Amino acid sequence: MASIHLASSITHAMDDPEFSREMRYFDGRLKIGAYGEETVAEFHDGKLAQVAVEDTPDADCKIIIRGTAELWDNLLARYPVPFYQCLQTCNIKHGLEMSTTNETYAYLPALNRLVQILRADKNEGS
Repeated sequence: MASIHLASSITHAMDDPEFSREMRYFDGRLKIGAYGEETVAEFHDGKLAQVAVEDTPDADCKIIIRGTAELWDNLLARYPVPFYQCLQTCNIKHGLEMSTTNETYAYLPALNRLVQILRADKNEGS
């Protein structure tokens, strides 16, 4: 069972000024694989059109982030240890899977902000 609810956190992230500002102009699908589920968020001109747990082919997604439960547990820890603080270091040091599309790098500030939001949501009340 997932210890985070990606769909609701992504929806919640659209209310975050930093995330929504950094996602402006994004057109396409963002796929995040965590805890055995893959959640796909579809954006049109930076606006969230839909988000759901679904089996969308990778080829139909512009950004893909995927990792094991252990990686996500460390990445979303309240106080992550070095190399788990952001997506890039987790990718380079620990093998978090990230697509290498232009969009992945163009929207990296938004993706790292999303990690911060997921971290806050996961640790809320603990």
